[in-house]
Amino acid sequence: MFFLAPAGAHAQGAEASNRNADSIADIIVTANKRQQSLRDVGLSITAATGEQLQQAGVTDVAKLTKAVSGFTVSTSYDGLPIFYIRGLGFAANQISAAPTVSTYVDEVPLPYTPMTGGVTLDLERVEVLKGPQGTLFGNNSTGGSINFIAAKPTSELSAGLTTSVDRFGQVFLEGFVSGPINDTLRVRFAANTTQGGDWQRSYTNIGPDVKNGSADKGVQRIIIDWAPSDRVKFELNANRYFDQSDPQALQFQSARPGGGPGSSYVDPVYGSIETYPLAPRSNRAADITADPVSPFFRSDRFHQISLRGDFKFTDEITFTSISNYSRLTQATNRDVDGTKIDIINGGHIGKLKTFAQELRLTGDFREIGLSTIIGANYSNDKIDERQPYHFPHFSILPPGLIIDNYGNFRSRTLAVFGNAEWKVTPEITLTGGVRYTRVRQSFDSCLPDRGDGSVAAFMGALSGIFRSLQGLGPSDAFVPGICVTLGPAPDYLPFRFLDKDSDRNVSWRAGVNYKPNADLLLYGLVSRGYKAGGYPFNAPLTYEQFTRVKQEEVTAYEAGLKYGRRGVSVSAAAFYYDYLNKQIFTNTLVPFLGPVSTLANVPKSKAYGFEAEGRVVPFEGLTLHGAVTYSHTEIRDPGTVTLDGFGNPIDLRGKPFGNAPRWSAIFDAEYRAPVGAGLEAFIGMNGLYNSKAYSRSEASSDFSIDPYTTYDARIGLASRDGWMATLWIRNLTNKYYWQDVNFIGEGYLRTTGQPRNFGATLSYRY
Repeated sequence: MFFLAPAGAHAQGAEASNRNADSIADIIVTANKRQQSLRDVGLSITAATGEQLQQAGVTDVAKLTKAVSGFTVSTSYDGLPIFYIRGLGFAANQISAAPTVSTYVDEVPLPYTPMTGGVTLDLERVEVLKGPQGTLFGNNSTGGSINFIAAKPTSELSAGLTTSVDRFGQVFLEGFVSGPINDTLRVRFAANTTQGGDWQRSYTNIGPDVKNGSADKGVQRIIIDWAPSDRVKFELNANRYFDQSDPQALQFQSARPGGGPGSSYVDPVYGSIETYPLAPRSNRAADITADPVSPFFRSDRFHQISLRGDFKFTDEITFTSISNYSRLTQATNRDVDGTKIDIINGGHIGKLKTFAQELRLTGDFREIGLSTIIGANYSNDKIDERQPYHFPHFSILPPGLIIDNYGNFRSRTLAVFGNAEWKVTPEITLTGGVRYTRVRQSFDSCLPDRGDGSVAAFMGALSGIFRSLQGLGPSDAFVPGICVTLGPAPDYLPFRFLDKDSDRNVSWRAGVNYKPNADLLLYGLVSRGYKAGGYPFNAPLTYEQFTRVKQEEVTAYEAGLKYGRRGVSVSAAAFYYDYLNKQIFTNTLVPFLGPVSTLANVPKSKAYGFEAEGRVVPFEGLTLHGAVTYSHTEIRDPGTVTLDGFGNPIDLRGKPFGNAPRWSAIFDAEYRAPVGAGLEAFIGMNGLYNSKAYSRSEASSDFSIDPYTTYDARIGLASRDGWMATLWIRNLTNKYYWQDVNFIGEGYLRTTGQPRNFGATLSYRY
């Protein structure tokens, strides 16, 4: 699959004025870690230029759904992002969760999705690779891989500035300056900031009118290219971002108190959650506590530095080294009950440090039609996270209780890999790759009492109940300041989880490309990839919640075609995935405690479907583009009995994956025409459709995500002098929709999409 630039977009350094359909179609990508024409890569790829992303309003990864069919994004109940491609994703509420969609900036890994807050700054393009990418991109890319290509330093002085303002008063400003220092040194600096824009508001008339949604974030990046000779090149990339925006407020959907009907707290002003008014069908409507016991906030800070060196030993052989260090500190606290009643405040605090090193040799032996890559990777990840939850009035806990569990996760990964492409004949190319990976992990976690004795007293009382059933008296071991997770029978004493484990796997792929002429490519591909095993991070009331899950295995079969000629470009692909040991969050039943969360493996699942994409320029100035994805996901063997949040057994056989709509589609239409000397007017519209889905595999109506279609429109002027002015409307019809549903303690809550928004964007490039 491929996304082709509309008229006026630039790709891989091409001038914006180059509007020949064939040259635009021949976009260059780096899916195989070397530059190739998209038409020559037998793989499903969506590539969008930086200008396309800007026109579509893609200012963060979540909005990339507007440009990539089959790509969806949801959030956990603590607001952590989760990516899905063709329905494959991992809905985890932990920073340390290994994803199924890997993310890179210029091939430099961002191994955990919370680290992706600044990736859309000053982009040349983005490449979305669909299907397992384990051979070249390693573990945790079973769904696919996203590589953001940053705009590079230029050989001549250039600069640019883009600013926009919307109906809610949010202001966005981005700029760059780029150019040479001397004959061998080039530098590019870019930065952006987003400020203001409260777009959520209270929907109840009782109490204060609370607004929410204001942004306060910024990203900076400097890239330094140094080429001391024509055979040696270094690239240093230092970037950072901060985000202190309001956490998005969740929308109250329905009540279901943890203690059963009639157990919820009755507030003297707002009543109980069982009588609280449900949110209206409005994206803006959301109630939060005006004066919570623990203030709501967000504070994310990310720093990364990477160094790439390319050494051309001969005309055929290049040695590449990529070193990367990144650090993220994240802290948030938000209202997770969706009402003005102060029931539950949910926090998440994390510190991530990652180091990665890749070494590889690339061979390009054109005389015999052979291209090769051999290399090795090493990564070392350290993640410490806490989940402080404050329960002022939760139905099944003592008022004011604070639970603050911790988890210390360590992971070391070592891999060696190889990949080859051999042009057997002018028409036939064989591809193949293999990677051996070893992962070693350790985990230290428990539910501690932070020193005030409240959690120790609560857990000590539970221990006393269990011990009495064993004929034992109460224990005095539950004291302030220690781990108070309940240990195994018969003693039920305080427990701290400490464990180490390792995984080994071999990813591979094999394919054949058949190109009967310059316009048509037919391909077939078989590949296997893995997602690392892991440990659950949750509020561990009992040791039974510490269940390490096995690594996932996906074997994918894909066949497709790509065709482009004279203003017409089409692509299509069909795929089938055989899925083993899919990781899911579920519940285990503990007497007197009820269901508690844990991780589990689903032994067998499958996914299959097709994609189609096309672009046509029926006449000069008009560009039409559309893409559609059909993906059927299904659990074939659910394994052991799974429980819902209330301890009821669920039969997952035949159920879909969570957040996996069967149908998704995008479209874009734009017309451009000259209106004066050096001026061009344009008008365009784009849209997004997702069919019905469920946020959890149990597929109950409580977790239903209704189908939705949104439309965006734009109109503007572009000048040959480098400036462009655009008026735009997003979510033109003000469609009410939501992207996920979570159950949190006392009820079900939705994360809504954006309401109708309009504004203006002005950009200038020198």
